[in-house]
Amino acid sequence: MRVKDQYFLKKQNQSLVLEYIIRNGPISRAEIAKHMAMSPTSASRIVASLQDEQLIKEVYLETDEVGRKATYFMANEHSVIFVGVEIDVGVVRIGLMNLIGEFITVRSFHTKTDHYEDVVEFIGQMINDLISEQQIGKDRIAGVCIGLPGLIDNEKGTVEFSAQFNWRNVPLKQILEQKLDLEVFIDNELKLKALAEYVSASLPYKNVVMLGFGTGVGSALITDGEIYRGANNMSGEIGHMTLDPYGAYCPCGNFGCLQTYIAIDFLLDEASKTRPMDSMEELAAAYKSKEKWAVNILDKAATYAGLAIKNVVCAFNPDAVYLSGSLIEEHPEIAELVIEKHSNSTWFPESYSYDLHVTQVKEMGVVKGAALSVQRKLIKSLNFKGGA
Repeated sequence: MRVKDQYFLKKQNQSLVLEYIIRNGPISRAEIAKHMAMSPTSASRIVASLQDEQLIKEVYLETDEVGRKATYFMANEHSVIFVGVEIDVGVVRIGLMNLIGEFITVRSFHTKTDHYEDVVEFIGQMINDLISEQQIGKDRIAGVCIGLPGLIDNEKGTVEFSAQFNWRNVPLKQILEQKLDLEVFIDNELKLKALAEYVSASLPYKNVVMLGFGTGVGSALITDGEIYRGANNMSGEIGHMTLDPYGAYCPCGNFGCLQTYIAIDFLLDEASKTRPMDSMEELAAAYKSKEKWAVNILDKAATYAGLAIKNVVCAFNPDAVYLSGSLIEEHPEIAELVIEKHSNSTWFPESYSYDLHVTQVKEMGVVKGAALSVQRKLIKSLNFKGGA
């Protein structure tokens, strides 16, 4: 075997062992060797290397044998910290997560998101303040991941286009790395939220789709635990599928996109043709009061949302579909209407092929997914030099 192949196999085994210890610790060397199908010598060598990195620690547990304590290993949970951030319309959420996936602290801040320079300045200051407040050295921060809506080049860390903020070609990674002096990753918020949902799911699903209905419309696919991205990280952008080329103008530059029938701003514009309408809470209240015009608007939007679910299921054939976004999470009556419309549109083979849920990770899903994505990068690379 070539040296390069040997090195790759060693790093892969290290990653698998670390992930197994995080999920199952405390655990013995013998149990690690058995589960990983490797020799006791190899297991001991990998465990020693992870101890050198200070990513795991020894613990001693009582055994059935009198007077004997066995050596076990578990994740050194505070050896490394992951920072997850969500930028949403009017709000920024930030969370610090430890190695075993527990949040140390989570904060939400109301902010203006019109100018990315202001957002970058604000995020940089808040992250530095939280790190200082928690007395965490920057050498323990493995990285920062920012999730936001839009077309994101996750390799370059560039916001290609975000209709919600009207940002184009913003080099967010570059700017934030200069501000924070930390490694920064940028990704689509729904992809990160789907990852958090997949990790948190109570059932062992293989393929999970999340759909988001709120300030925009999108979908994300997790398959075998990995985010499916497509060629340019554009997988799942169903909000910009054209339904009617002669329809309403969409900020993406096209007409009649799916989101122009469902997204909040378009619903409020439609409602304002009847009476001035400033928030979804007002429109939802009119719907609950059975005002005919409001019922017609949300009934039509729910019909399109239901069809979007059906089309995504037909395309991906997932084990489970999760519905998310402010329309779903903040307005249960709209969620029920969407599920009802979808149920009426399904065909027999499809209706029994998957489970349909409303998101469980809710408003902290993007922050959790962002932090988890950095955790996964660390586990896969194992090039972190830190400590606690």
